[in-house]
Amino acid sequence: MINNRWKGLGFGHVAAVLLAAPAVALAQAPTTPLPSTPTADGGGVGLVGVVGALIVLIVAVGIAVKFYDAKRKREEEGVVLQARLSDALLLHPSLAGMPVVASVSMPLWRGSPPVVEVRGTVSNQPAREMAMQVVQRELNGVNARIEDEIVVDPLAVRRVAA
Repeated sequence: MINNRWKGLGFGHVAAVLLAAPAVALAQAPTTPLPSTPTADGGGVGLVGVVGALIVLIVAVGIAVKFYDAKRKREEEGVVLQARLSDALLLHPSLAGMPVVASVSMPLWRGSPPVVEVRGTVSNQPAREMAMQVVQRELNGVNARIEDEIVVDPLAVRRVAA
């Protein structure tokens, strides 16, 4: 329940009190003179500087956006290439159960080739050669640098399977 004493005060009374308060303020005069208009002796140089700075800022933002977009596109190409390589390695029957993965790193510049690192552990040398052949077959037509970091360990696959 609302107290009856506060019920009588409505929004109209509060609004009237708030609107009447500024009428009590005293008039004040400015203490400093207003700035004069620029003269022909170089007063407009500040405006040219501000406009020039804004143009430089806009160009810098545009360049940064272009670099970010190029980086994003190169990373997207790398992800597509890595997915293609991973699928080929996982689906090959002679590499089933062997932890072999390929990771791709794409440089920012288009002229630089991507770096493909093939890592993992296989049970024998023919399996290692087969993994590298699968990667090279998938990279057919792509100028890429391949780094072979596959380890041959006959006991490793038994440990993984156990």
